[in-house]
Amino acid sequence: MLEWVVPVLIIVVIWIRLKKRGYFWKDKKGKELSFKEFMKRWKNGVEGITPLQQTRTTLWSFLPLVAGILWGITVTFLGKTYWMTLILCGSLPITLIQVLSNYQKYTKQKAVEETLKELNKKTKR
Repeated sequence: MLEWVVPVLIIVVIWIRLKKRGYFWKDKKGKELSFKEFMKRWKNGVEGITPLQQTRTTLWSFLPLVAGILWGITVTFLGKTYWMTLILCGSLPITLIQVLSNYQKYTKQKAVEETLKELNKKTKR
């Protein structure tokens, strides 16, 4: 029953803030942003993400995933839910292969980006 209370409270607080102030967000300079303006800036920011940034974010997102799988294996094994342990053990190598392939992709993209920076420095001279 309490699982719906927190989301409802968050929505109510946001609604009250919007009604009282007329805005919810501020930019770095302190300028008030409307919802439309915030979404426009957010969309532009997301579209400007480089492939290297995407890959780095993907690598960091694997950390809680792998930790969750390891924790799940431990808890289900100690709880004698062996069928779930087996499923989690089967998903661990697949996830680790994904981590490895994303790491390789990250190193290659980083090398390409560094090479492009070096070329830009040489062409500016």
